[in-house]
Amino acid sequence: MSISKKTRVAVYKKFDGHCAYCGRHIAYNDMQVDHFKPQRAWNPEDSGTDDIENLMPSCRMCNHYKRAHDLETFRRYIAEIPLKLQENYIFKIGVVYGNVLPNEKSIKFYFERVKNNDTADRRK
Repeated sequence: MSISKKTRVAVYKKFDGHCAYCGRHIAYNDMQVDHFKPQRAWNPEDSGTDDIENLMPSCRMCNHYKRAHDLETFRRYIAEIPLKLQENYIFKIGVVYGNVLPNEKSIKFYFERVKNNDTADRRK
């Protein structure tokens, strides 16, 4: 997929240079354009488009982890990270010594937290 510079700039500006998912600031040159609804969804009926409404600014880490998943699957994968880590021996040692603190919480993405009227439309 080739995205024009004009479209990339518009995607970058959607959240003032922040990743739509984790909320960290990203440099324009480091931004990846994510398809909110994946183009190659597991169910072809759920596939998204290249329309600006379906494009989100993403950091490399979030875009890589989200892959071709829908938002709720991505949310579930993020929420499961603490459980996966708790199985690791090093994590258990860290908890015993108090330098690792388990902190399960509900996952709310950056674009869901910002107060922006057109953001609500993308969540539907």
